[in-house]
Amino acid sequence: MKYFCFLFAFLLTLSACSSKQQNENEHTKYSIWNENVITANKYLVKEDSERISNYIKRRSWHCLDGQGGIKYMIFSSSSADSLNLNPEFSMVYRVELLDGTVCYTDEKQLVYPSSEMDSGLNHTFKKFCHGDSLVLILPPHYSKGLIGDLDKIPPHSVVVYYIKIK
Repeated sequence: MKYFCFLFAFLLTLSACSSKQQNENEHTKYSIWNENVITANKYLVKEDSERISNYIKRRSWHCLDGQGGIKYMIFSSSSADSLNLNPEFSMVYRVELLDGTVCYTDEKQLVYPSSEMDSGLNHTFKKFCHGDSLVLILPPHYSKGLIGDLDKIPPHSVVVYYIKIK
C-alpha cells in the first residue's frame, strides 16, 4: 500500500510539472502572437494617420484633433443648446471614403448618445450644438473597423462625415 501511495504521489508530481511546462509554452506562444498583433495594429494606425493627414493637406483644411486619431472641422457654429443639454436631434449627413466615393446620404432622428452612430461620432458629438455644420474624419477603429459595413464601406476604411446637426 505504501508503494502504491508513493507511486501515485510521484505520478501526480510528474503530471503537475508537465502541465506547468505546457502552460509556460502556451503562454510564450500567445505572448509572441500578441506582440505581433500589437505591432501590426500600431503600423495600421500610423498608416491611417498618414492617409488622413494627406487628405486634410490636399484640401487645405484646418482640422482639430479629437480622441484616438479623429479629426474634425466646424464649418459653421451655432449658439444653440449642446447635445449634452438637449440630446434629441436630427442629423443630415453624407458619408464618403477618402477617394471621394459617396457611400451614404441620409437624415436621421437620434438621441445622443446613440448606438446607431459610429463610436467616433458618439465620442466627438459631445463637443457640438444644434445647428452646427462640420466634417468628421474617422479612422477605421472609430468607424466600421476591419470588416467595413459589408455593404458600401470597404474593410479598413477611413470615412469622412459631412454633418449638419438640427
